[in-house]
Amino acid sequence: MKKRIIITGGLGQDGIILNKLLLRKQFTVYSFINKKKFKKIPKIKYIDINLLDSQKVNESIKYIKPYAIIHLAAKNNSNIKTKTMKHKIFYKRNFLMTTNLIDSVVKNNKKIKFIFAGSSQMFMKQTGVVNENSRLTPSCYYSKYKIDAHNYIIKKKNKFDLYATTAILFNHDSRYRNPKFLFSRLANYFNHKKLTLIKKVYNNNIFGDFSHAEDICNGIFLLLSSKINPDKIIFSSNVLFSINKLIEYGLIKSKIKNRFPTPQKKMIKLIGNNNYAIKSLNWNLKKNSLIAFKEIIKDNNW
Repeated sequence: MKKRIIITGGLGQDGIILNKLLLRKQFTVYSFINKKKFKKIPKIKYIDINLLDSQKVNESIKYIKPYAIIHLAAKNNSNIKTKTMKHKIFYKRNFLMTTNLIDSVVKNNKKIKFIFAGSSQMFMKQTGVVNENSRLTPSCYYSKYKIDAHNYIIKKKNKFDLYATTAILFNHDSRYRNPKFLFSRLANYFNHKKLTLIKKVYNNNIFGDFSHAEDICNGIFLLLSSKINPDKIIFSSNVLFSINKLIEYGLIKSKIKNRFPTPQKKMIKLIGNNNYAIKSLNWNLKKNSLIAFKEIIKDNNW
């Protein structure tokens, strides 16, 4: 019998990629969603479920008897100020969804593998290169949720001898990325010749750790298939990349002459040290963020 996998947040970028990847690897995939209308992937078993309902979560896991759970689902409105009531509500909901899932693992089968999608925002008060031993420092309710949920999971892991890992994911993009994110927004700006907005991003001179989402999801799959059981593992490019390289590519492709002045400021974000993932999982990065951007603009037909 094929191994059964539960993926929460199956309609997001990583959920879509992992759904397809796990099907190719001959898994039976149950995708937990909370949406009525969406484009289905053939052979994926979609389950409309409210992860805030602990009873429903427990019943579903008891029925499916999964080999593993990959928990991607989370609500994140980064554009909302950190002190708003709405962001506090998102924190509580995200945390409760996660605790419901890990508590159900404890109740039903402690051998279920549990992979929790962490975020580079868990390190946001730090600068430079970080690794699995770096201090976790929340800077907003979303990063606080990720850290608090990680700590809760590890507490349960240590108490009940679980297989549970927080996969700390740095920036990663693909053609499945939500339109609100930077790569997709840039593609839209070029598609509609919004030079003022392009120039604004260019002047921000953003640098950071960016990867192709397929590489990141392949890392998650290797973790799923491995025997290692770390508390944390970083999936990142380990490279400082300039967003202006994407803009320069877009300008050339659009045949727009670059008259933007050289930006003075330099916005540098974190870089994730991915050595542990590469060595322990034999993980290789086959694509990069420029390839992701090219795929996005191809889908935008320009």
